[in-house]
Amino acid sequence: MFKRKNIRQLQRYHQIINILVKHGLGYLVQRLGWEEITPSSCRSEVCSCEREGDEILAVRLRMALTELGPTFVKLGQMLSTRPDLLPPVFICELEELQDKVSALDEEQIIRQLEHDLGHPDQIFAYFDRQPLAAASIGQVHRARLKSGEEVIVKVQRPDLEVTMQNDLEIIRSLAELSERRSPEARRIGVAAMIDDYSRMLIRELDYEREARSTERARANFAEDDRVIIPRIFWEYSTRHVLTEEYIEGVKLSNMGEISRRGWDRRQLSLLGTETFLSQVILHGFFQADPHPGNILIIDENKIAFIDFGEVGSLTENRLLQLGELLLSVSRRDVDKAIATLEDMEIIGESVDREGVEEDLADLVGYVTSSSVGELDMNRLRVEVMDVAYRHDLRMPSYLTALMKALVTVEGVGKKLDPTFNFMDIAQPLAIKVFEERLKPDKVYKHLRRRYYRDIKPLGTLPADFQKLVKTTGQGQLQVTMQVEFSLSSKRQMNQLASRLGISMIISAGLISSALIIAAGRGGGDVITLVGAGGFAVALIGLVVFSLSILRS
Repeated sequence: MFKRKNIRQLQRYHQIINILVKHGLGYLVQRLGWEEITPSSCRSEVCSCEREGDEILAVRLRMALTELGPTFVKLGQMLSTRPDLLPPVFICELEELQDKVSALDEEQIIRQLEHDLGHPDQIFAYFDRQPLAAASIGQVHRARLKSGEEVIVKVQRPDLEVTMQNDLEIIRSLAELSERRSPEARRIGVAAMIDDYSRMLIRELDYEREARSTERARANFAEDDRVIIPRIFWEYSTRHVLTEEYIEGVKLSNMGEISRRGWDRRQLSLLGTETFLSQVILHGFFQADPHPGNILIIDENKIAFIDFGEVGSLTENRLLQLGELLLSVSRRDVDKAIATLEDMEIIGESVDREGVEEDLADLVGYVTSSSVGELDMNRLRVEVMDVAYRHDLRMPSYLTALMKALVTVEGVGKKLDPTFNFMDIAQPLAIKVFEERLKPDKVYKHLRRRYYRDIKPLGTLPADFQKLVKTTGQGQLQVTMQVEFSLSSKRQMNQLASRLGISMIISAGLISSALIIAAGRGGGDVITLVGAGGFAVALIGLVVFSLSILRS
């Protein structure tokens, strides 16, 4: 049963159930194990409700989440990034969830501004009470600072954080109930998933975080005069109010105005795609929701990206893994692709490997056999989601966000230019960037990371072994094992142990020598010579060692 503090929220629980039943989702209530909190007025409908087809269920779920309010809309948007949990038809439908809300009245806006900054008449030379846009979390207004800068002010809805916290608490209780009643919910780990979602949503409510993301993007493109990122006015920004530079431009969605100005659509499609891919491949930090409304065209050679409330981040290691995956696909090397997916922790131990191999081979065949212009990114994405769902593959959020963003970019590119070919732009840029990452200094940094991660911990082994011996001598370690080996097996095990030790020594020699060489680059000829000598010796040892294995 629910905790005492949740009993006071019983009305909200009943409201959730009633809305789900109203939209024909009684089957979902049953499957989640929520019968004990179902109001008596609709229990008969829940019990008699039969499962509809996925297409119908997906639409009904989207409508129900919309009616349930901002917290549930955001939940649906999060679920749209989990193709490992839901079939593709649900993913596509939930991606259509929009923050359809009415604008706040003037008094509410002024109250929020007064709480965080002061009365708008005291702060701004001009503040437009009518919003430019309204969403579930906040709304945007035009304003002018007393210093003369034109700005936009994003104001969060008053008391929204408290409302969402209450809803999140209810959702967490429902998740716990599902895990008690549903084996499938326990397998998925619904409660832990809701915890992750709650942390993400609370971060999204923090406008200071969005401001930092905007400044990071602005710094990334500081040397690229093709891209404009709005400036943040920190003195007029808080956790609930964000003030940034107003940028005059034409939304990429406004095809009529683009045509009226006579801009070259092909040039614009190239500009938009190249600059967005630079976010991904070059900087590893990108807009996770690059819809045409938050991309502004300044002219044929200049573009502005606004709204960094949702961002994706790719570490250097993730970028390298994606590069390896793309390379293995281009070479039709399914085994290498699967190994890379295992490194990315997308393929787990319990996965049907043969089934994955077959489906992945089909995907690779589609990608590599498509002629120029025939590759459809959206179709590819849907098929990837289908494979992920059928084989219970764990798709990381950064990867699903990236796929969605790339589909959006391709769609806009084709709308601007029917002859647009995504791969014509992506491939040269990707090759250029990955070649840059293969330069000696980049390789050295990679080796250094591997040294601290893999080799340095070996130095603790003697101490750890001594501790183990001491623990054993004190009778605190109990191990019972009875294994019989033949003489030949013992020889093989001795050979294996020897080879393992030698391989560790050689690997340490290679990495250590590389570190010495790098340290000597600043002018230490002797140090560099020592490092090069050590590297050569280790390399010769590796060759001899490999030959000995082949001969045995």
